[in-house]
Amino acid sequence: MTMMRKYLTRRSALATLIGLAGFRCLTSTWARAAYSRRSQGCCITADEFNVFVGQQDPKASYLSDDSPIEKSGNPAFDFALAHGLARISKLFSVVPGFAYYDDSDSKNAFASPEVRMDKADGTVLFGQNLLKDQLAVDDGDVYVLAICAHEFGHVVQFKKDLIAKLNKGQSDVKRSELHADFLAGYFAAHRKHEDSDFPAVKFAVVAHQLGDFQRSQQHHGTPNERAAAISEGFKTFKEDGLAFDEAVDMGVQYVLSI
Repeated sequence: MTMMRKYLTRRSALATLIGLAGFRCLTSTWARAAYSRRSQGCCITADEFNVFVGQQDPKASYLSDDSPIEKSGNPAFDFALAHGLARISKLFSVVPGFAYYDDSDSKNAFASPEVRMDKADGTVLFGQNLLKDQLAVDDGDVYVLAICAHEFGHVVQFKKDLIAKLNKGQSDVKRSELHADFLAGYFAAHRKHEDSDFPAVKFAVVAHQLGDFQRSQQHHGTPNERAAAISEGFKTFKEDGLAFDEAVDMGVQYVLSI
């Protein structure tokens, strides 16, 4: 763990987490049965969420010993990630649940409007194999945070009912995916403002790496399109100083122009 933990102390993490009333982390790691997906991109419907995680209603864990988010296999990383997720939650004004899941058939992360906990705006699922791949590289913890910011961006879209507007008339979900990247870029700029040493450029790097050239409904955007969306979102805070809701609207205008 590198930059995410550089300035993290137990006291500061506790203060951040406790200050965000309603934020919850799911403690279970779920495996899903193989099935044919109906939804597009990295958003899954409530019905598909049930296929992923079953009908169980896991107990929420605010803090459990030193590991508020469990099952990554690294308690120190889990604690640092909880601190990062709390920052995204506060900035984006969303309160999603979070859990790791078994992505052995396809490495991925998902967001769903399905609510499994009180006062939650949806749920973010992060694949354990995707997590392992990201943590295997330098500053991989920052890459994980960037992907989480993207997924939290989808939760913002759910809350503001933007998905249909963004993808109207399109054969894929590229616009909603790039809008989530745009919001992740905004978060990166906010963190850079708070800490000049924060490696915000890594958000564009991982977005570029995860870009694709698919000609399918799952198309997220090319590597250059995804990196550019991060950059544009970054500028709305760094250069324009927009408030978050203004940035959401600016992101909509940006992707609709593509």
